[in-house]
Amino acid sequence: MTQPDDISGLERALREAFGDRIRVSADPYVGVRVGVISAQFSGMTPRARRGRIDALIPGVEIVRYDLLTPDEAEFLEQEEPGVAPVTAQLPLWPEALASGQADEITVRFPSEDYGTLPSPVVSTFYSLRGGVGRSTALAHAARVIAGQGLTVLCIDMDLEAPGLASLFDVEDRVTEGMGVVPLLAAAEVSGEIDALDEHVLRVTEDAGLFLLPAGHPGAEYARLLSHLDPSAWYGEDEVNPLRLLVETVSTLAQSPDVVLIDSRTGISPLAAPLLFDVSDINIIAFYPHPQARAGTRALTRALLAARSRRSEEGSLCTPEVRFVVSPVPATPEVRGLYSERAQEWIREWLSVARNTAGGPAFEALEEIVQVISYQEALAVSDSVMRIQGADDFIVVADWITGLVEPRDALGEQVDEVLEPSKSEVLASLQFAGETAENQALEELHGTFLSTADVDRALATDTVVVIGRKGTGKTAVFRRLAEAPTAIVVTSPPGLDTHLTWTPDANVYSALENELRDRGLEWRQVWPVIFGLAIKNRLPNVPQPAWVGEPIGVPAAGGDYLKSDLLRDVTSLLSNQQAPLLVGEWIQEIDRSLDADQMLLFDALDTGFGNSDNDRRRRNDGVAGLLTSVGELGPQLRRLKFKVLLREDIWREVKVPNKSHLSARAAQLRWSNKVDYLRIAIKQAWRAEPFRQLVTARLNKPDFRLEDTPVEYWPEEFVRNAWVILASERVSGGRTAYTDNWVWSRLADANGDHAPRALAQMMTAAVELERGFEEGNRYSRSIIRPRALVESLDEVSESALDALQRDEFPELDPLLGRLRAIGSTPFAAEQLEGASPDLVRLARDVGLLEEVPGSRDRVERYRVPEMYRKALSMTRKGQA
Repeated sequence: MTQPDDISGLERALREAFGDRIRVSADPYVGVRVGVISAQFSGMTPRARRGRIDALIPGVEIVRYDLLTPDEAEFLEQEEPGVAPVTAQLPLWPEALASGQADEITVRFPSEDYGTLPSPVVSTFYSLRGGVGRSTALAHAARVIAGQGLTVLCIDMDLEAPGLASLFDVEDRVTEGMGVVPLLAAAEVSGEIDALDEHVLRVTEDAGLFLLPAGHPGAEYARLLSHLDPSAWYGEDEVNPLRLLVETVSTLAQSPDVVLIDSRTGISPLAAPLLFDVSDINIIAFYPHPQARAGTRALTRALLAARSRRSEEGSLCTPEVRFVVSPVPATPEVRGLYSERAQEWIREWLSVARNTAGGPAFEALEEIVQVISYQEALAVSDSVMRIQGADDFIVVADWITGLVEPRDALGEQVDEVLEPSKSEVLASLQFAGETAENQALEELHGTFLSTADVDRALATDTVVVIGRKGTGKTAVFRRLAEAPTAIVVTSPPGLDTHLTWTPDANVYSALENELRDRGLEWRQVWPVIFGLAIKNRLPNVPQPAWVGEPIGVPAAGGDYLKSDLLRDVTSLLSNQQAPLLVGEWIQEIDRSLDADQMLLFDALDTGFGNSDNDRRRRNDGVAGLLTSVGELGPQLRRLKFKVLLREDIWREVKVPNKSHLSARAAQLRWSNKVDYLRIAIKQAWRAEPFRQLVTARLNKPDFRLEDTPVEYWPEEFVRNAWVILASERVSGGRTAYTDNWVWSRLADANGDHAPRALAQMMTAAVELERGFEEGNRYSRSIIRPRALVESLDEVSESALDALQRDEFPELDPLLGRLRAIGSTPFAAEQLEGASPDLVRLARDVGLLEEVPGSRDRVERYRVPEMYRKALSMTRKGQA
C-alpha cells in the first residue's frame, strides 16, 4: 500500500502539471486513487487522460482515476476533484481484510492497561466454518457467567440459521414478530429500537440468563431478512440499527453486564460489523485443519486492525481476541499435537501485533487459547441446559468477565462508615521484601506467619527443618534463637546469633584436615562442637575429664574466637578414645541440666563455601552432623537438636537410618494458596489505614477481624482482603484472578513458593502504584493488577540472583546456555552437551521442569516465570 509520504510527493507532481484542483488518496486495499479537474483534458479520451497521469507519476499503482474537465465537473456539480481520501475505516469485510495486510499493526486492548469497560461488555462468538462448537461454547460460557451472579444477554445473530433458542430449550416460546430480524428491520425505517423487553426471553429463573432470539422462522422472517443490508448502515448519515440495538440493551429491565452474540459463519455481511465494530472481545472458534488456516489467519489480522465502537477521537481501542480450538481428539498424544499446531499458527497470525510501546502485543498464547476435546455428551446433546460440569468453558467465561467493571470500588462508603482514602492506605503500606537475616527483630515479629508447617518446624520434637531458600527457614531459626534455652551452634553471618567463634568455611576446611590427619569422620567431630557450644553458652556445665587445660577459654583473654574453637577441638580429639569420651561428656552435660536446651544449626549451605571442593565438604559435613544427631539424640534427656537444611542438601546427603530422621522432619512448603495470601495480608495489616479499610468493608456482627489473628481468619475473609489489596482479576491474558496469577507466577518448576518472593512483589508493586496514581487514578483496589505484573521483572531478577549467587553458583554454565536458547519451552536436544549433573540439579531446585512427550520420554523443558524473565527468555507462545 502506498504510504502517506509517497502520496504527498505524488500530489506535488500533479499540482505542478495541473494546478490546485487535484486529489490523491490511498485505496483501502492497494495502490492509490487520483482525482484531477483540469482544462488540459479537453478533447482527450479517457484512455489518453489516464496515460497523461501515468506518464507524470510512472511506477505508481493507480486503481481509480477521476479525471474531468472544468465543464464536466460543473455539469456533475462537483467543485472539488473526486476520490475523497479514506477518513474512516468501515467495519466491513473488504476494508477490514485489507487493513489486516499491514506488516505491523498497533493495537491497544482494554487489557493493555489492565482496565475494565462499562457494562455491557459485548462478546461475539465467531467461526469461519461450522461444526467447531461455536454456539455450544457461547451457551456454556453464558451459563458459567450467569452462575457467577452477573446478568447475561445472549443474542442470536446467526440470522440465516438461528439455533440458540433450541440450545437453551426455549424455542417453543419464540413467537411471530419477536426477535433480532424484526427489530433491525423496524429500526431501518424508524431509526429507533422500541420495546426491547418484549423480545427477550428469560432462560433460567434462578440466574440472570436471557436470550434475544433471531426470530420465528417463516415467510415474514425471510422477507424481512432479505431486506437487511448491513453495509448500508455504515454510510454517511445512515441509521445504524445494529449499534442502536447494542446501545438499547442497557435499557432493559434486567440491564445486562455481558452481551454474548452468536454470529453467522463465513464472510457473511452481518458478521463483519459484529466483529469489527460492536464487540469488545471476539471469541474465534476453529479446528486446526489446514483448510481453516489461511482464512482464520486473514480474519485474525483483520481483528487486530479493527477499531471498536469504544474508540474515540484520537483514542484507539482494539477488540480483544481469544481462540477456542475445538473439538480436538481426546487422546492425550493427539490432543497435544493439535494444541501445539494451533498455537504455532496463532503465534504467526499475531506476530504483526505491537502494543503502543512498540513491543509484542501478546505475551503468552496459552493464556488466550483454550483447547476443548471432543466430548460425546456435548456432541449428542440437544440442549446445554441438560449438561452439567462443562468445565472447559470456565476459561472462556473468565476471558469475558475479566473486562466487566466491578460494581464495588474503593472510595465508596459502606454503611456510612468513614474509610481512609486510597492514598492514605498506599502511603502506609510496607512489606518485608528483604531476607529474614536483614529484618529487624520487631519487624520479624510483625510479619511472622504461623501455619501448620511452621508450627511443626517450631515443635520441640522436630529435629530437621527442610525448605528451599526463601521459604522461611531463617525466620524460623530466629524465632527459635530468641528462646532463653536456645544454644546456637551455627548461624547466618550478620545476625546477633553469629558469634566470634561461629564456624565458617575456613574452620570447616581446617576441621577436615584435622579429621584426615587423625583418621576420623565428621560424625565424630560434631559432638565436640556441640560440647564447646554448650560450654560457651553455659560455662558451669561439666569440664571434660580427659583434658588437662580448661576448654572454652579465650587464649587472648577477650572474646572466644574461631582459633580458640579449633585449638579446643584439637585438644579434645587428641585422645585415642576421643569419640567415645566426647559422647560420654555430652551425656554428662545432659544429666547436669535442669531444663531443656535446644541446639540450633542454620547456614549449613553457604557456610561451607561455594567452590566445588567446599560443596563436597559440605555434603560430608552435613551427613556427619545428621548421623551424630541421629545417634546421640535418643540418648539425651534435656538436650534437643534443630537442624535447618536446604531441601537439595537434605536429598543429597547419605545418612544411616535416614528414615528415622525423616519421621522427625518438617518441610517448609507453601502448598496452600490461602496461607500464601495470608503472608501479604498480615504484612499489610500492620498499616493502620489498611486495617481501618478492611474492617470497615469486611467486619460482620459475628466476626470482627481485629479480634482474630490473620492466621485464623476464615478463607473467605482472606480472599476478600486480598481483593481490596490487589483487585480480583488481571484483565490481560485469560483475565485470571489475581491470586491465581500471583500463585502461578511465583512458583518454581517444582510448584514450590517462597514467602520472600511474594513480599518482594508487593514491595515493588506498592512503589509502582504510587507512581501510577500520580497520573492515572485507579479505584478498584489499593494496588492495580498492572503494578503486580510489572513488578514481576524485579522479583525474577532477585530470585535468579539468589539462586545463582547465594545457592548454586555452579549453575552458571547452564544459565548461560538457557540465555542462549532464548525461549521456553524448548526441545530437550538443545541441552545436549550440558553437564547431566547440572541439568539434574536444575530440575531438583526448580529451575527446569520436564515436559514429557510420547512414551513418557522427556521431549522438552520449561523454565518457570520466576526465572524466565531474568534469563531474558521469551515464552514460546509469545507473539
